[in-house]
Amino acid sequence: MIWNRILLIPLTGLLLSISFVALFLVFHDIGESRARVSIAKESQVLADSVESGLIRSVQDIQGRLNTLRGQLEYEDDLLFMPDELSRRLELLIDMSPQLREIAVVSPEGLVLGSSNVRAIGLAAPGISCLREPQPALPMIFGRALPGRSLTEPLAPVGIYQLPVCMVLKSSSGREVGWLVAVWNPDAIREQFRSLVEQLPVHLALYRYDGALMAASPARDAVPGYNIAGEAEPFASLLEQREWGRFTSRRDATEYLTQYRATSMYPLVLTLEYDVTAGLAHWRELTQRLGWVLGGIIAVIALASALLFVMARRQQRMAGRLQLLGTAISTTANAVIITDKRGQVQWVNRAFTRLTGYESAQVVGHTPAVLNSGTHPKTFFAELWRTISSGAVWRGEVVNRTRYGHRLIVDQTITPIHGEHGEITHYVAVHEDVTARREAEQRALFLAFHDQLTELPNRRKLAENLAEALRREGGERVGLLYIDLDNFKTVNDTLGHRQGDELLVITVRRLSNAISDDICLARLGGDEFAMLVTDDVNESWLEELAARLIRVMSQPVELNGTRFQLTASIGIAVGRAGAAEPATLLRQADLAMYKAKHDGRNLYRFFDQQMDYLMQRRVELEQGLRVAIETERALSLRYQPLFDAHTLRPVGLEVLMRWCSSSGEWISPAEFIPVAEESGMIVELGAWQMEEVMRQLAAWDSQGLVIDHLSLNISSVQLARDDIAGRLLSVLAKYGIATSRIVVEITETTLMSKAPQVRTNLAALETAGIFVSIDDFGTGYSSLSYLKQLHADYLKIDRSFVIGIGENRSDEEIIHAMLAVARSLQMKVVAEGVDQEQQLRFLQNADCDLIQGFLLSKPLTAAETGQLLMRARQGLTVIAGSDPAGQTLTP
Repeated sequence: MIWNRILLIPLTGLLLSISFVALFLVFHDIGESRARVSIAKESQVLADSVESGLIRSVQDIQGRLNTLRGQLEYEDDLLFMPDELSRRLELLIDMSPQLREIAVVSPEGLVLGSSNVRAIGLAAPGISCLREPQPALPMIFGRALPGRSLTEPLAPVGIYQLPVCMVLKSSSGREVGWLVAVWNPDAIREQFRSLVEQLPVHLALYRYDGALMAASPARDAVPGYNIAGEAEPFASLLEQREWGRFTSRRDATEYLTQYRATSMYPLVLTLEYDVTAGLAHWRELTQRLGWVLGGIIAVIALASALLFVMARRQQRMAGRLQLLGTAISTTANAVIITDKRGQVQWVNRAFTRLTGYESAQVVGHTPAVLNSGTHPKTFFAELWRTISSGAVWRGEVVNRTRYGHRLIVDQTITPIHGEHGEITHYVAVHEDVTARREAEQRALFLAFHDQLTELPNRRKLAENLAEALRREGGERVGLLYIDLDNFKTVNDTLGHRQGDELLVITVRRLSNAISDDICLARLGGDEFAMLVTDDVNESWLEELAARLIRVMSQPVELNGTRFQLTASIGIAVGRAGAAEPATLLRQADLAMYKAKHDGRNLYRFFDQQMDYLMQRRVELEQGLRVAIETERALSLRYQPLFDAHTLRPVGLEVLMRWCSSSGEWISPAEFIPVAEESGMIVELGAWQMEEVMRQLAAWDSQGLVIDHLSLNISSVQLARDDIAGRLLSVLAKYGIATSRIVVEITETTLMSKAPQVRTNLAALETAGIFVSIDDFGTGYSSLSYLKQLHADYLKIDRSFVIGIGENRSDEEIIHAMLAVARSLQMKVVAEGVDQEQQLRFLQNADCDLIQGFLLSKPLTAAETGQLLMRARQGLTVIAGSDPAGQTLTP
């Protein structure tokens, strides 16, 4: 029942509004209809009035021409008196202001007499009425012509004349000429001007054929223009009715056109009334009435709404308060309401969930129970000053929960004002941003620290190093660059998770071995650095490095596996104000690489020679890249392998040579490691295979058969390239049997866990390619790896051969190697045989193959061909002969 009464208020307002709108629409329609009728009547009266004035003007012209014609018919000889004729024409012009000129024109178009004496005897071109059929009308109205007079057609644009013609006949009825009056269009427009200036009308005078004669305001002449807006000529319209009206619309404007055709003359007068402009005043009035009506309706609606709101306000107030209380209580943000003294009056459930305090524990107390002690007293003084002034305070506050946990909130405190503007309460809203702030702080921390070990990273080390080198006083700064040896092998063997654990253990050991004033940083991977800034001297740095080496070499127990991890350390020392951070870091890096090169598990101080070696390496890498691209600086040498007993060449080892652009011959021991580190060894090996197999095929075609050819394959090639597939493809290309190829690998390659190495070695063995272990005895010398690989050849390193006759231990090692090879059914190659006694020892020890300068140096392809040719003839090498001379004997 209450709801029905409340709804009557807006319904009543709606009915009143509809009634007002309906009355307005009726008033609008009736008023506009009356305005249109008034415009139609007004335009009709105006058209009739203008028509009357226009007829009088035409009748005046006709009267002047009739007078002239009567004089000429009465006085025939007047046509031959041009002066007298012109004088009379001038008198007629003076009495006819609407005419510019009156002339008598011969049938041929020559002016016989004119009010303009200069026109006598001249031709009057373009007068259409002279050529048109003569209707049964007293006068002919010609088409508009340019110019001001008959004989002066040249005039500015918009200046034209209207010729009106009357035929002149002799007493016998023969046509003797024409009377032509030039009707001034300006005179016609002058008649229209007063109406055009006062009313939104357009007046125009047309011929019956639709040709425009005059218009006000001016309108371009449109041939055939139809006042009815159709394509038919005026005549067809006027055949139905000589006067009338019609409506039209152009460019969203409505026009009412009244037309009148004079009954005596072939002329049509149009009066075009702009209905849109004529109704503008009425429509403006109705628009104002509409605004008034809108205001009335708005007042009705506002009054109805106010009454409706007031009727429901008390009913809804209780529900709203209940809803508001529920919303605040269940919101995710903590809400606290205090009185003006700051004592808590009410908290929601989110406050309890966030802080751990129940409502009863904080009501009647101040929010100081949450104080963490992080902020100074001035912070809270500024807070109270802001809210006491009536302003809203926003900021971040670090609180403490009931359980002592740190709580960071984004807090907004809003003063609540009473009826007289005084502050009665404060409402504080707390948004928990602890997780977000901790994440931001963590991200900021990780920008300068390593995520795994939480040590300073390379960026932080660079900042600390730069700060240390900026100090005044020229104090010395020490930098240790630490790289774990063979850590990648451990990582590949156990996996990255175990590798990370090993890194954490390493960091713990390094941290325990140094004092707090030394900055330990992780540069990435298995690389670390230590920055020393206090009491720096070489002896102390050397002691520190030695201590770190000892600490790092201690065994590590990880998931039941025992490891012994070592480190290589590079040390660089600089002075504050004299050294650059990047330079010192690079020098320590170079010293570390020197330690690795010298055998690992060592430390080395930087010296200038290391800088030279680094520059040398960069030059070698750049030059080698150019050499590979051009292929002109690279060449091959072939060192023969001889049967140890017959001394006949049975095989060749392929060796690579490089002559730099400066003409320097670079040793393979120098450029091969550069190629391996830069990855160019893959391209270098591909080029070598192609060249060697092409040469071997050429020797075969010459009948110079060689039993086997040895190729040195880098561990990098085995690990990164499909070397087996590439080699088999080249062999197939040149038709060379796989049984003639020996692949030489170092024994350290056997230790690799890379899957690609095992895949390549298995593919070579399957294809029937022999495998030779190069430099055996200088590395791990693992018999188990030899057994697993099924190698075919064992190569004794030159370092053992040179000890023959001088070092008994070297001789015993050689005997042991031969024994191992025989037990594994492998052939043995001794390299570096340069002396006669070495050869005799190896022959007596039953070595299979010999290689060295005693028998032959590395040869070019041409020299190798000569050697093979002599071997085919049954010649053999004489031990102790000149290697360059290649002395052979049957």
